[in-house]
Amino acid sequence: MTLPKRFRDTILAAQRSGHRVFADMLRPLGLTPAWAEVLTTLQENGPLSIRELSHFLICEADHPSRLIKRMEDKGFITRTPDPNDRRAVKLVLTESGEAAADKVAGIETGFNEWIEQRLNADNVSTTIQTLERLMKGTPEARSLENRYPDSH
Repeated sequence: MTLPKRFRDTILAAQRSGHRVFADMLRPLGLTPAWAEVLTTLQENGPLSIRELSHFLICEADHPSRLIKRMEDKGFITRTPDPNDRRAVKLVLTESGEAAADKVAGIETGFNEWIEQRLNADNVSTTIQTLERLMKGTPEARSLENRYPDSH
């Protein structure tokens, strides 16, 4: 075993573990982590085109159209005309989508507490810096920069 391989496997295992815990927390709402990410992104950033939304997403950044369609079918999102471009549409949370996003915010608070029980702020900060160096220049790094513009 090499140290870089152990590093890769540890990142993958930590991501899967965290994803599983978050998914378990969301399950009573009938939501997935990908759906939660879309709901919170739209709630935090207002109406966005699918392309604009994809710049914020980590879960489905490459092909969010199918995800958006399923969320529309469930009544969480609607498409409205873009006031600046007659040919374009913006994705907007419905009343049901806003309510779901509010519930997701509460679950995210609980998930953050789960992380804080395991790691102190210095651990979290150092890990973020390490992973950002590893991802430098990747699409995932750009998504994080879009999501957290004040931290760069």
